Amino acid sequence: MKSIILILIAVSLSIYQTNACNVCGGGTNDIAVLALDGRMLFNIGYTFDHYIGSWDQNGEWSDNTFNTNQQKIAAAIAYRISRHMQFGASLPYVINTSNNINLKQSGSSIGDLSISARYELFHEFQLKKSGSKKKLDKAYPYLAFTFGLTIPTGKSEETALNAVDVTGKGFYTSSLGISVIKSVIRNRFQLNADFSWQHSFSKTYETYLGSSASFTKQAGDKFNYSLSANYIFGSEHAASVSASGFSQSPYSLDNKIYDNSAEHCINFVMAYTYYPHVQFRVTPSLKWTIPTNDFGRNASGSTTFNINFTYYIPDYSIK
Repeated sequence: MKSIILILIAVSLSIYQTNACNVCGGGTNDIAVLALDGRMLFNIGYTFDHYIGSWDQNGEWSDNTFNTNQQKIAAAIAYRISRHMQFGASLPYVINTSNNINLKQSGSSIGDLSISARYELFHEFQLKKSGSKKKLDKAYPYLAFTFGLTIPTGKSEETALNAVDVTGKGFYTSSLGISVIKSVIRNRFQLNADFSWQHSFSKTYETYLGSSASFTKQAGDKFNYSLSANYIFGSEHAASVSASGFSQSPYSLDNKIYDNSAEHCINFVMAYTYYPHVQFRVTPSLKWTIPTNDFGRNASGSTTFNINFTYYIPDYSIK
């Protein structure tokens, strides 16, 4: 059985409304993102991931022999320190299950801690000075530079005795990215693009799934992308469709490149957001992969249900 890997999928919508603190300032890949009039947010998310198969090194698809699932309950927080800068953090609790009767069938533990920062260069539809007067800026999109660090607080192959116990990567990962939002129709229709480059640090193993080991492994550099279209139906409802994926270079083993280990995968997401209150939103989403050849390589495919509950603390003085 292939090792179960931790997949962090947090999907939200980017909604802009005047003087609404539930406006999401960033793209669809990070739930812990504040609008310009938000001082702090708290988020609780639940994810159910059903792994349906995988692609091999040639991009050929194979269905899973055993039923393998992952559940995750994640808590996230974000805080805005200025008009242009905010920080966030999230920590999941991961539950893995499998019906392989020859191996352990369940395991759980906390996952990896993720810390993020975001520097927002531009905000859409903000007032700017024009001589002695102020006018609404309609030219610039929302534009932010993103930074991230994943800390290996979860249980990895080094400390786990079975694959089903693995809830984290076991090594540090840093990321740099860019997030862009442009409204085609103000307060109605938006296009989002998120791109990031991820670097993983090397890890030396002395044990691996309960067996003695002596090797150093480093995952390849990873390019992540997400392209989304968001439609706002009114003050309480919105929906989005997204295409996202990643491409990762080959990993190295004892400082030697491991041939045919490059990875890539494409996913699709549909999400809906309900705003029962200006400070509160509920976002269920569905992610799927297309189980056929050439939509991935050396990667797992899954169908994922996710729901997030987000509460905002506003601060209109930031604007």
